[in-house]
Amino acid sequence: MRLLIGIAVLLGSFGLGQSVEAQKLGIGDPSPGLKVAKWIKGDPVTAPLRDKVHVVEFWATWCGPCRVGMPHISELQTKYKDKVAFIGVTREDEATVNGFLSKNAPTGGTWNEVIKYRLALDSGDWTNTNYMRAAGQNGIPCAFVVGRDGIVEWIGHPARIDEPLAKIVAGTWNRDAAVAEMKQQEVMKQWMSRLNASMQKKDYDGALTVLDQMEEAAGKSTNTALYRMTILERAGRVEQASEVRGAVIESAWENAQLLNQIAWNTARTGKGSETDMQLALKAATRASELNGNKDAATLDTLARVYYVMGDLDEAIKWQEIAAKHNNGSAEINATLATYQKEKAQNAK
Repeated sequence: MRLLIGIAVLLGSFGLGQSVEAQKLGIGDPSPGLKVAKWIKGDPVTAPLRDKVHVVEFWATWCGPCRVGMPHISELQTKYKDKVAFIGVTREDEATVNGFLSKNAPTGGTWNEVIKYRLALDSGDWTNTNYMRAAGQNGIPCAFVVGRDGIVEWIGHPARIDEPLAKIVAGTWNRDAAVAEMKQQEVMKQWMSRLNASMQKKDYDGALTVLDQMEEAAGKSTNTALYRMTILERAGRVEQASEVRGAVIESAWENAQLLNQIAWNTARTGKGSETDMQLALKAATRASELNGNKDAATLDTLARVYYVMGDLDEAIKWQEIAAKHNNGSAEINATLATYQKEKAQNAK
């Protein structure tokens, strides 16, 4: 699954009730539990959420990014089996959800056949209020990972859940580091309006000044480095941006998802410099190695990098492997067909 799977849907559009107060929720806090009006799919789960890892994911039938992510969540449920209970929570009514489940999914079969995890209707707005609003989350899909001891371990977009979930299940998750990162992000939010204002005015020097102030207040991080890289790219300072990109890749050497993101964002436009494409190749190769060369999305990125670099044979080689490990994505198969067609035309 592509890391940048889609944009968040505004919470206001999600229609959360405004009259219910909720205690603030963050990483390291006890799970609020669960209140369900009806289980639409799968065996019921009772609160408190303990003894196994639980993933509470908020979605809606009308949410495009939610639908895109469903096959991936199903893969994870199949992978972890009884070790993890995935619970998709919506505040929509039963008729709407059942109507959605009966429709055909883009990957083939009905949505009811595609989805391999539990689905539940929220009890009023209780679960949404005590998770989404309590955590200050502004859009769906959004997932909360609750550890075996009933503590919230991670909050974020389901497309980014793979690595933290694997560590939480394995018992190697660093909760203190996650809490520290969450607090850092809260400080960074205070500076984002000023940073965005400078970017909108194309005042790149001003944006870099704000970023320096942000790092002084919140500390340096991969996120601030990525902001700096983006600012430098838009300012046309290609060499400086490449230096930052290289440093980020080194710091993210064990983070397959971030490496994949960097490689894909560099290669997707097909306009990266030779230096940037070499860095993208380095990142994509490492990301694929970390995933055992078995993750279709990462392999697709690696193939794309080779394609942009003009090595069509290597692009086809890796895209064929991506298709082999594909979970039904028509896009990956279509890309392979495009590469193969181009090679056939070049042979004429």
